[in-house]
Amino acid sequence: MQKGEKRVLVVDDDEAIRTLVLTILRRREMPVDTAKNGQEAIQKLGECTYSVLLLDLMMPVLSGWGVLEHLETIESSRRPIVIVLTAGSESRKFNPDLVIGSIRKPFDVELLNDMVTGCIAIITQREQLSSCPPAESDEGKRWHRS
Repeated sequence: MQKGEKRVLVVDDDEAIRTLVLTILRRREMPVDTAKNGQEAIQKLGECTYSVLLLDLMMPVLSGWGVLEHLETIESSRRPIVIVLTAGSESRKFNPDLVIGSIRKPFDVELLNDMVTGCIAIITQREQLSSCPPAESDEGKRWHRS
């Protein structure tokens, strides 16, 4: 992965969904990894820094809810932005500090592209702002007419 490159992790127990999302995002030249359950996702999150996490909620071994609980233990500056992929209508509310939105399966390819691209843009903008020197303040300056 090149410096500054934004990596996506797709977590879904359905191989067809993982393959479809992987194909869609690779067409946009995004680096993508996949995990088939929450336990595998947590392992990958410990090995690599991801910018965006596309997360199914209902999976064997460890559900997406378990992954969200794990993410709450990670420093917020190191957490990926989470987009939930779900086939059901979830009655539990998502923590807005973790989940930026959700996409209902079957999903619209353009919506998925737009959401991931938007997340990448948000992250890039945050990085640019954090790398800027402090803004100059007008406080204490006197303006004079010439």
